[in-house]
Amino acid sequence: MKTNYLKKYIISSYILVWTLIIFVAGTASLVFHAPPVIMWIVRNLIAWSPTYLLLIGWKHFRPDETRTAFVKRCFSGKIKLLPLLLSFFLTFGISVLSLFLFSVMTGKPMFSYIDLGTTALPLSIVLSLTSGPTGEELGWRGFMREEFNRKYGFLKSSVCQGLVWCFWHTLLWAVDSDFTDWRAIPYIISNIVVITSITVLMNIFLERHNNLLYSVLLHFGFNILYVFLDADIGFFVILTVLYLLATPIAVIVRNRMWKGEALSKSLRQSVL
Repeated sequence: MKTNYLKKYIISSYILVWTLIIFVAGTASLVFHAPPVIMWIVRNLIAWSPTYLLLIGWKHFRPDETRTAFVKRCFSGKIKLLPLLLSFFLTFGISVLSLFLFSVMTGKPMFSYIDLGTTALPLSIVLSLTSGPTGEELGWRGFMREEFNRKYGFLKSSVCQGLVWCFWHTLLWAVDSDFTDWRAIPYIISNIVVITSITVLMNIFLERHNNLLYSVLLHFGFNILYVFLDADIGFFVILTVLYLLATPIAVIVRNRMWKGEALSKSLRQSVL
């Protein structure tokens, strides 16, 4: 029977991250009472677990290819400045727009929901970038995307990837969230919708450019605001609605572009 390498990777990634959260982050917080910056570094190390798992256990997940060949392919696409900037500002812009609409609804200034905290701004940005954006992408949008794409078409593959990535965060919803009352329900729904939508958007970029730098910046564009955000559940409800609007539009544009390119290619071949 053929080995299901994708299933092995997904199950292993869940076991690894939950183990690290409970025993490493839990010990650092509850036993050693680590200060916020140290806990942030610990969370970053845990966020890299999909990459640790993939590269250390490589022969168990992709025995027919070398690590070097895989990594080169993941970053093989040509970097184009405008799409690269768009990948960041797409998710960052949706978050900012959500915060703006939330501030209008509550009648408070946008910056009243921003808390810069005690960590220096440059360090906060660096720590945000070196968390999930650089730590997770090789596993999720590198290995997992390729494996799902072998099985399904674009949209089904993207949704499956998004759901795996989403529920990988399940334990964090319980231990690293301020919403432990009724607000936990819309918060979880928001996570499911938004993370799945972001996966679809990432895959649109990767389908055309095949370079993980695009998904890294798109991921970073989403994460960076939450480093400083101090908003109630209404913000996440608005964010969910905006992604439910933006993602189908992006898919429609993607489909039309592919059809247009296929028609153009067919016409060129008929002329030749």
